[in-house]
Amino acid sequence: MTLLADAAVDLANVPLLAGLAAFGFAVGVLTGLFGVGGGFLIVPGLNLLFGIAWPAAIGSSLAFIVGTGAAGTARHMRMRNVEPRATLILGGAAVVGAVLGALALDRLEAGFGEANVGKFNTLMQGIFVGLLLLTAALVFRRAGETRSRPPVLQRLPLGPRVDLPHVGLAGVSLPGLLATGLAVGALSGLLGIGGGVLLVPLLILVVGLTPHQAVGTSLGIVLLASISGTIKHGLAGNVDLVLAMALLVGSTLGVQVGAFFCARLHAKRLREYFAVIVFLAAVALAADLARKLLP
Repeated sequence: MTLLADAAVDLANVPLLAGLAAFGFAVGVLTGLFGVGGGFLIVPGLNLLFGIAWPAAIGSSLAFIVGTGAAGTARHMRMRNVEPRATLILGGAAVVGAVLGALALDRLEAGFGEANVGKFNTLMQGIFVGLLLLTAALVFRRAGETRSRPPVLQRLPLGPRVDLPHVGLAGVSLPGLLATGLAVGALSGLLGIGGGVLLVPLLILVVGLTPHQAVGTSLGIVLLASISGTIKHGLAGNVDLVLAMALLVGSTLGVQVGAFFCARLHAKRLREYFAVIVFLAAVALAADLARKLLP
């Protein structure tokens, strides 16, 4: 049984608004702690816990992520965890990718049609399970390793190259950075996840940032991509601002709490905790999907 039958949140429904605010607080803590926009939990949570249709959950999640991304970026900039040049390059490419991803979602939903809404929902949930499991595996596998050679984008034989002086990286492949931002942006527009759930490990493993630098820089990139995706989904009627604001009320405090603890955690622990949380989210989604598919 769901608390909401359609995309519109009633301002008079105080229990629902309180539940959304509490949910937003929990996700806000994760945003400040791990540099993720929270969409990887917000989107499936809105669908499974509150009965929001996938397109509305995706569009409203991106609107919510704009707020959390702005608050988290400001906090991490004060902590000097944001690499400005990487943020602008990756963020610019992510803006383009977010628009393309939102267009792909429109085409995908239209292709299934109203008669196959159940199949569309199953596909979206399955995509989230695969995405979360892949992310958890990548981060956890490397959580205990030390860097023994230059990161991927320094070794990529494809120029021109740029320096990222704020984090001490030189000769980073510009086409590699643009491709990474484009891919993350496309996932943001398609799935409403902001992109941080994949961007943090990519910034660590591919670009070469430390976990703390990756958290702050990821938030800046997520903010730019989410603004673009929100505009595109808003034009398609997939954004419920009341829903997004209810989530944002709780998350505003949660982001500050998460950023506080981020500065006090060892980098290895930060990655391990992130991997565990993503894995648990994947297990919960997979269990629900199995319940729906098995007789």
